[in-house]
Amino acid sequence: MKRIGWIDFLRGFSMILILVFHTEVYYKGEEIATPYYVYTTNAIILFYFISGFLLYKDTAFQIKRKLQAIGRYLLLPYFVFTSLLAVPKLLIRNSEINFSEIASNIILGNASWFIAALIIAEVLFSLLLWISRGKERWLSTVALLCFISYYLLPFNQHSYWQWQDALLAFDFLYLGYFYNKHKAVFNTINKPYISLLLLSILILIKVYEYQVDLPMRNIAIESAPLFLADAITWLLLIVSLIPFIPNNKLIEWTGRHSITYYFLCGGCPLIVAMTMNRIGFAYEGYFYRFILAFILVYILASLLTWLINRYVPL
Repeated sequence: MKRIGWIDFLRGFSMILILVFHTEVYYKGEEIATPYYVYTTNAIILFYFISGFLLYKDTAFQIKRKLQAIGRYLLLPYFVFTSLLAVPKLLIRNSEINFSEIASNIILGNASWFIAALIIAEVLFSLLLWISRGKERWLSTVALLCFISYYLLPFNQHSYWQWQDALLAFDFLYLGYFYNKHKAVFNTINKPYISLLLLSILILIKVYEYQVDLPMRNIAIESAPLFLADAITWLLLIVSLIPFIPNNKLIEWTGRHSITYYFLCGGCPLIVAMTMNRIGFAYEGYFYRFILAFILVYILASLLTWLINRYVPL
């Protein structure tokens, strides 16, 4: 299957934003890091949206093939990476090592909430797509129920296999699927003045979010209307910009290996932050130091990603 450049670019862009956020948290400190809802949640939404885009096919949906792909490219890496990285992360942080707790977190899907939610959402969406034979009435109804349930149910950050986050991830898989199926209609907004209008609206939404500073879940803020306005405006902005996305080999390469990057997005910033602090190069309000820290994080994550993909066949 031929790769689509803008998909790899947007996946890479999403992972870079997630790396930036983790660099902020570990190097600047969580207290002064940019609030999660400013850009990190948008990166996560975009990644789920693209995953949904790839679920639409003009040909008959092959459920067996899709479930095998989820197992090979998401579930297997989840168990391998979380198992291998659990102890080193604790050692770096000088935390107590409890193998029973580590095993429990991995088995229950709490070792990487983003991947766990993506796995459950893709499995559910794939099964529904197969059962309904792609009927939009079924898909849209379930997506609406997922969104309502996500906000009505008390949120548990450590739910089994992040099933609550999977409810919201399901919605963005559906929106990506819907866009791919009807992209000829959406192509009518591929105009610079529409992009500027959407960007202006998004900035106003972000300013308001910053002023009200609502509590955050893993993906969404605690206001369904405000979160929906943010997410839809953001995705429409991205859709309007797709024809203008440039070719960039580095970002596209990052996108092609985005899952590997995600598993490294906590460890690499932590290592860089600890090293820079120990050599007397702490943040201390100097923005150029943060830029340097992020560049080092990106280089380290890219090097490890290259080594993993070069020497670990799975």
